[in-house]
Parts: sequence; C-alpha cells; structure tokens
Amino acid sequence: MGRTAISDIISKVKNDRRSRIVWSNAIASGVMKSCSLLCSFIMVPLTINYLNPENYGIWMAITSILYWFIFMDVGLGNGMRNYLAIYFSQNNIAKARSCFATSMLLLSIIAILIGVIAIPAIYIFDFNYIFSAHHISNATLSFVLLIAMVLSLIQFVIKNIGLVYVAMQKYAIYDLMIFLGNIFSVIVIYILTKTTDGSLPAVVTTITGIPVIIFILSAIFMFKRHPELRPSRSCIDMNIGKDIVSKGLGFFIIQITSCLIIFGSANILISHYCGPEQVTIYNVSYKLFNVLVIGYTILISPMWNAYTDAAVKGDWEWIRKCFRKSLLLCMLSFIAGAGILVFSDSIFFIWVGESVRIPFEVSASVLLYISAFNLNNCTTYLINGLNKIRIQIITSLVTTALYLIAIYVIKGSYGILGISLSMAAAYLLMSMIHLYQCRLFVRQKATGIWNK
Repeated sequence: MGRTAISDIISKVKNDRRSRIVWSNAIASGVMKSCSLLCSFIMVPLTINYLNPENYGIWMAITSILYWFIFMDVGLGNGMRNYLAIYFSQNNIAKARSCFATSMLLLSIIAILIGVIAIPAIYIFDFNYIFSAHHISNATLSFVLLIAMVLSLIQFVIKNIGLVYVAMQKYAIYDLMIFLGNIFSVIVIYILTKTTDGSLPAVVTTITGIPVIIFILSAIFMFKRHPELRPSRSCIDMNIGKDIVSKGLGFFIIQITSCLIIFGSANILISHYCGPEQVTIYNVSYKLFNVLVIGYTILISPMWNAYTDAAVKGDWEWIRKCFRKSLLLCMLSFIAGAGILVFSDSIFFIWVGESVRIPFEVSASVLLYISAFNLNNCTTYLINGLNKIRIQIITSLVTTALYLIAIYVIKGSYGILGISLSMAAAYLLMSMIHLYQCRLFVRQKATGIWNK
C-alpha cells in the first residue's frame, strides 16, 4: 500500500472522528437544550401569572440591560475560546492553561471596573421614564437592578468556565450547566408562587443568582477533573493576553453592534415606545419562534471549534461538506417556522391562555427576524471558527448604523412590527454579505480583506 493511500485512510479516520465528535455533541446538546427550552416555556406563564403582564414586561426590559453586560468582556470570551481550541488541537496544554488563566484575570478586572462605574449610576437614572412604568417606584426598580447587576457581574466572569468545555469540543457539558440553572430556577419560582405574593426582587434574585451557583460548582468540578488547567499566578502570560485581546476586540465590535444594539435593545425600545405590556407580547412571540434558533444552534454549535480544528489541520473538504449541511439545515428551519406560524394562534392559547393576545402580524414579523438571524448564524459560525472576522466587523458596523437610522425614523410608529422588521432587514443584509465570504472560503478563493 502506497504512502498516498495510507495518508488517505488516516485522513478519513480523522474526518470520521471529528464528525463523530460534532454529532455526538449535537445529540447530547440537543437533549440539554430541549430540556432548557421546556423550562423556558414553563417559566413564561409561571412568571407572568406570578408578577402580572406589566411587571413581567419590566423584567424582560431589565434582562435587556443585563444582556449588555455579556458583551462588556471586549470579546475576551470568544477570543479565549478560539485560542483554546487552537491550543487543544495542537495538544499544547501549557499554553491552554496560560490562555485560560490570563483571560480570567482580565475578565475579573473588567467586571470590577464595570461595577465601580455602573452600580453608582443606577441611582442616577429615572427608570420609571425609561421603562414607561408608573405603578412601581423608582427606588424599587433601582434595588432590583442592583441585585441583578451584582449577580450578573459575578456570572460575567465565572460563566467562561463553560467556554473551556466548548473549546474542548464538549459543547454538551456547557449546555448541561445552562439546563441545571434553568431547572432549578423553575423550581424556585414555582415555590415562590405557592408561598409569596408577586415579588420582582425575588424573581430577579432567583433567575440571576442560581446560574452563578451552578457555574461555581462547575468550576470546582472542572479543576478536579482537569487539574492541568487550574489557573495560577505563575501561568499568567500577558503576551498571550495581548493576542486574546487583539482578536477579542474584533468580536467585541461585532457583539456591541449586531448583537447588543440590534438584538439586545429590542425590549427597551418596545418598552419605551410602546409600553411594558407590548414587551410581554413581543417576548411571548419571540420565545415561541426562538425554538428555531435553539434547534438550529443545537446542530451547528459544535461546528465552530470543529471548523477551527479542521482549518488547523488543513482539512478543507470536511469544512466544505459541513457548511453545505449547515445551509440545508437552515433551509429546513425556515420551513419549520412557516409551519409554526400557521398554528401559532392555537399554540399561544394553549400555552399562555387569554392573559396575552399575540397579533398574527407580530408573529410573522418575529419569524422573519428569527429566520434572518439563523441564516447569519450559519455563516458566522464558519467565519468565527476560521478567525477571519474583518468583513464581519465592517458589516456589523454598517448595518447597525442603518438599523439605528430606521428606528429613529419610525420612532415606534409601527410598534412591534416596525422594530422586528428592522431587525430582520439588518440581519438579512449581513447574512448575504457573509454568505458570499463563506462561498470564497469553501472554494479556498478568499483573498485580501475577505481572508482577514
């Protein structure tokens, strides 16, 4: 048997192994995400009935503010994830440990700085005006935000334990952490409904505090299972830190624009222009169609770092095949979304009863936004995995500017419909440009700015 034939066999074995890792993670992740989705569906009517629709809308608006803190890591989480994936593919555990320790130190410093600036600012703003909420005092809203902010900043750092498993291509373990946080939150909220009157501080403490406990316990478990990754002062390497920050800043720009401003501002914009009850209407519709995002993410999430592994090893044929499959799955999610839309009225009635009524046109506009979001995810998972994000930075900046102009022009004139359609248009524009770049990648024809 010739050397070429042996190389072909070895290559096929590697391909099979990588594919097995991807699909085994997809299946296990699917189970975890399905359970988390069930928890989310149970949580919606449980929390609405406990708080009432208006207070629930305020809570959803608060989650949008908390969502901003996820992206204040200046992209360090994703930068760490990508470099860890490279080091694990190279079996360079020493560098992986330094990468993790340095990233956690930098994230801790950022969290402290955010807390020093943001916590005093809570008592400056008039949240009654921001949320258009008049039945609850500004002091109570400030107290609720203080609880949420402190717990979210702790989670801001400790949740990156999960990204270590993601970089190891053990995505399902990260999903297990999320599921445990969700299931225990549901249990505690259920107990609250039976023992207390509607309390917004209790809901906020439960939903933001329980994940912190889960991630801390997960960190203890990980360091026992992988003591070679346990951080120490001696393994902190600021040269690696510079690389992570350099790559992370690119992710940060993308996160701040396409994720934070477009996706993360929806609840606040709807609350401000249309009132808290409209936030509830939007979120109930969003949570239904978000099953398409969750289902699609279950299948493609393991591909991000699998793409990284394949690129490091020069396995472009595997990359081509997997990207085509991810596009096909995206098309299937569009068809599934149309089916859900047809029966959406009946689903809403069974799910939340008559407490919230969702207009059909709102459901249709949310579905368009979700579909564009999925298509963009399909392309960016490949782009991120290959660490070629220059074009994505530009598209994020430009489309976000166009989105803000559109929101300024309509100023809530078309309610939820106008805001969700503006989001859909922004993500669709980005996904078309990213799709072209991915086409260049899989054909190995990307040059110049398209390959940076």
